[in-house]
Amino acid sequence: MSRAGGAAALLSATGAALLVAGGLAVTALAPQPAAGAPGTVVATAVDVPVPAAGAVLVCPGAPVTPLAESGAAGGTGRRGAPATASATSGLLLAGAGGGASLSATALAERPAAGDPPADAPAPTTGEPLGDLLRVRPAGAAAAAGTGTALAAGPVDGGAPVLAGTTASLAGSGDLRGLSTPACAAPVEQAWLVGGSTGVGRSTRLVLADAGSTPTTVDVTVLTATGPQQPDALQGLSLGPGEQRSVLLEGVLEQVSAQDAGSSGPGGAPLAVQVRSSAGPVSAWLVEGVLRGLVPGGAEVVGAAAAPATSLLVPGVVTAGSAPAVLRVANPGAEPVVARFSVVGTSGSAVPSGAVPATAVPAGSAVDVELPALPAGGVALAVEADGPVLAAVRTDSAPAAGAPGDLAWAPAAEPLSGRALVALPPAPSGSSGSPDARLVLTSREAAAVDVAIVGADGRTGQARRVELPASTTTAADVDDLVRAAGGSGTPVALLLTPVEGQGGHVVAALATRAAAGSGGDLLSTTAVSPGSAVPGTVAVAVTGP
Repeated sequence: MSRAGGAAALLSATGAALLVAGGLAVTALAPQPAAGAPGTVVATAVDVPVPAAGAVLVCPGAPVTPLAESGAAGGTGRRGAPATASATSGLLLAGAGGGASLSATALAERPAAGDPPADAPAPTTGEPLGDLLRVRPAGAAAAAGTGTALAAGPVDGGAPVLAGTTASLAGSGDLRGLSTPACAAPVEQAWLVGGSTGVGRSTRLVLADAGSTPTTVDVTVLTATGPQQPDALQGLSLGPGEQRSVLLEGVLEQVSAQDAGSSGPGGAPLAVQVRSSAGPVSAWLVEGVLRGLVPGGAEVVGAAAAPATSLLVPGVVTAGSAPAVLRVANPGAEPVVARFSVVGTSGSAVPSGAVPATAVPAGSAVDVELPALPAGGVALAVEADGPVLAAVRTDSAPAAGAPGDLAWAPAAEPLSGRALVALPPAPSGSSGSPDARLVLTSREAAAVDVAIVGADGRTGQARRVELPASTTTAADVDDLVRAAGGSGTPVALLLTPVEGQGGHVVAALATRAAAGSGGDLLSTTAVSPGSAVPGTVAVAVTGP
């Protein structure tokens, strides 16, 4: 291939990746003579329209009981019978021009050795709902732990504004819990901060390839004693449309309770890095807890914000008698010190009763208890002298020996554009949708316009939420509906950061459902940054 042909191919591939990930528009550059070496040319920007690409999101399935396959190292994480009620919802802003498209396709579990490949499932097509297209695939696949791929084409010549979620609920049994993970775009590298190993704790890593080509995945796990890269987590192959699972407790070297440090009864802490060598993939963790015969909760853990020296963990809603736990992981080669504070309605402060800093050895993860956090929804601000990862775990058990549930709130990326937030649908057989609470946190004075997308799919008038610097604002979605003069159960929120009024707002959706005796069922989902659409992407080509 010629140099020009190679550059064009690179530009095309890069543009497609950016369009899928963030709705970016790309420009090409034309060469012109430049001062310097004779015969050398450099590029001058020339805006060249590039057709917008579509988008793909992958929705995790429900927590399920893992069954180890005999003879396999650590088991394969192949799943037991469904024990939860689930529902998946995909939403697309349809635009004014018509012709928008939306579909949902269940992924296929990677067949065991010697088994024939499964037939490709038929996609479910989205249907009009007010300002949206909505797709609601059958809940059986999600209830069995299988992920679903949402695919949307361009809308009105631009990148689609697409969102989705899966709600799974079990009111009793070993998997008692609520999970409401958001559907997320596949990436080439992801960090999952959550899960644990130890007595009564199980963590399953799920990998999925929603693309059209096979890929290979390598996994590194940060533990309390350092990084681990077991052979069973290297070179994991995935075919197009496939999903596979690995039980981490079956392949990791076990960490003693003494080495796990402050994690104590919370098990040995983990942070998981997933890297793909041949295209983007999706990944999530499924954590389950049993305290003897008492269920301690089940949760699906999605990706956290990338390592950074400054992070915000929004949507921390306390429940139960056990303190919340901050997990900090250090992927670097040198130890770091991480300092943290609670960002509440009246500002930032050190958590009561907690030491406001912790040392994190290189390549490791540590847990720090956070007693006496304010109720109603706060954020944790983490500052470190090297890049770190962070998430917060909450436990709803009202007392020792009582059933409870757990929720993981990951560090989130700030809103960068209009974000559609799909609200959790009512799982099949349940009495209704879980209660949802929107939590917004900002480091600087900022404002966000919040619009309700009603049950009819119509977008209501946006209401502006002002956030003073270093504060958190939280509101029940039902209260937002009433304040907007609406009624019924909305299907989504539309968040738009106000331009020129701060640039570091993070958002999360905290959900809760009652489940008879024991603690409430909990789940927390970080809101994706949204679609920022810059006008150009500069590409410079030099040569003779």
